Amino acid sequence: MIAKPVPHACLRFDPKARGLREPPRSFYLRDTEVVARNLLGAWIARRWRGKWYGGRMVETEAYLGPGDAAAHSWKGRRTPRVAPMYRDGGHLYVFFVYGMHYCANVVTRPEGDAQAVLLRAAEGPDDCPERLLSGPAKLCAALGITVSDSGLDLLAAGRIRIFRGRGKRPRVGVTPRIGVDYAGEAARWPLRFFDLDSPSVSGRKSVN
Repeated sequence: MIAKPVPHACLRFDPKARGLREPPRSFYLRDTEVVARNLLGAWIARRWRGKWYGGRMVETEAYLGPGDAAAHSWKGRRTPRVAPMYRDGGHLYVFFVYGMHYCANVVTRPEGDAQAVLLRAAEGPDDCPERLLSGPAKLCAALGITVSDSGLDLLAAGRIRIFRGRGKRPRVGVTPRIGVDYAGEAARWPLRFFDLDSPSVSGRKSVN
């Protein structure tokens, strides 16, 4: 059996000490763009050996299902890889790209709608390098998230979860998504959301 990747040690944190709680299922069933915005400032976390490791999300992208040429579910595509996108909002969808990288997405909308939010970048706790989680592949690598996690229910008290707090919300910038030039008109849709004040954002901060 292949050992599960180990999360980076500096990402260890205590959700309770930070006043964080898990959002309910209804949080994920809303419009995907709303969820993508509201995930900024939330924490993506992995439990390993009884401890939590994670980062505060600072960059996301919304993918809007069969009508979105940039989405993996474009035109109703339904393969074994894409199947988790069709589950109820609040599940995890992880895909493998370029033969080397993993990218994590949070499924949104009710079961069968196949929309999701790509987690593009996050910030670790204060003692972590600011670029450790800067990019979807780097985020998964530092947390040890792989395709073996695809399909997990984030609300099932499992090893990967999302936590939110009640503190100040980030200032949000909006641009078209990155790396989807193949998607025609959809490539210009303003569906990338990021924390304007974070040094860990993976792409450009210019706002159209």
